[in-house]
Amino acid sequence: MTVTKTAVFRADASPEIGGGHIVRCLALADALAERGWRCGFAVGARSLETVPALGRAGHAVQILDMEEAGEPLALADHWPEAADWLIVDHYGRDAALESACRPWARNILVIDDLADRDHDCDILLDQTLGRQAADYVDRVAKDCRLLLGPDYALLRPAFSAQRAAALARREKGGGIRRILVSMGASDPHSVTPVVLEGIARSGSEAEIDVVLGAAAPALAEVQGLTRRMPQTARLHIDAQNMAELMAEADLAIGAGGTTCWERCCLGLPSLLLVLAENQEAITAALVRAGAARRVGNGTTAPDAESVAAATRAFADDEIGQRQSALMARQLVDGRGVERVVEILGP
Repeated sequence: MTVTKTAVFRADASPEIGGGHIVRCLALADALAERGWRCGFAVGARSLETVPALGRAGHAVQILDMEEAGEPLALADHWPEAADWLIVDHYGRDAALESACRPWARNILVIDDLADRDHDCDILLDQTLGRQAADYVDRVAKDCRLLLGPDYALLRPAFSAQRAAALARREKGGGIRRILVSMGASDPHSVTPVVLEGIARSGSEAEIDVVLGAAAPALAEVQGLTRRMPQTARLHIDAQNMAELMAEADLAIGAGGTTCWERCCLGLPSLLLVLAENQEAITAALVRAGAARRVGNGTTAPDAESVAAATRAFADDEIGQRQSALMARQLVDGRGVERVVEILGP
């Protein structure tokens, strides 16, 4: 008799923190569900609003409305049969929560990319390029298994499905004909309007695809800008076809968060903006690898003229375009979820 395994994910999304944690957890949950696992999500109140795909995925969802100290009991009450794996992807949680869940969770996987706090877990996954085991010395137990680097990037299957066609398109060249603008689902700092103004000033004749969530504070402003831009511009709200949009683009202008690994899988060169401290390491590593270029310094959004100058410079550099696409594709093969599922077991 086959025993159904259970995985419970503790992650949050909101307009302030974006949806990246839940999006990558969904990629893993969907793959586990295909193997017969039962998956559930324990999330904050605004997570479903920020990542509508969570509500459509078919996994159990528990909304947490208590202080952190009450979460272990709430998880055990909601899933009384215990979890084979508790999977924690949350910058605001650490060994305190994980240790408190040990009586109920048989195994614990932590997904992190900061390496700035202690964890009590059996496996730690950090998909940051260049991450080393030394970064987690004294942060995890000596017997904790570390899964480090973009070989373990948790991407949805749509990206690996688009990879071959996207890479073949890049090899043909042809310059910058389509630009994809994506500052994250919520764009909490309302940077998208600045980027669009910069593209408008750049003189580029490329068509523009703008991706934004329905909960983004700048949505109304962006709707107006896309209608007034000198370039053809299309706004995609809560886009369900991000892999297709990336495959068809020649350049992405976006935040230096977890979406970077999706772009790399499809060989899409990027101009990156660092909008939060956790994006610094990802952006710096991609720039060193030649897979992306950075716009601005620090975590303050660059002005429109900086975006315009960077867009013009990249459009004029055909050799740089090819090199960036080549380096990006070598970093991520799109099979990270498969690797993690094999490790977690049948």
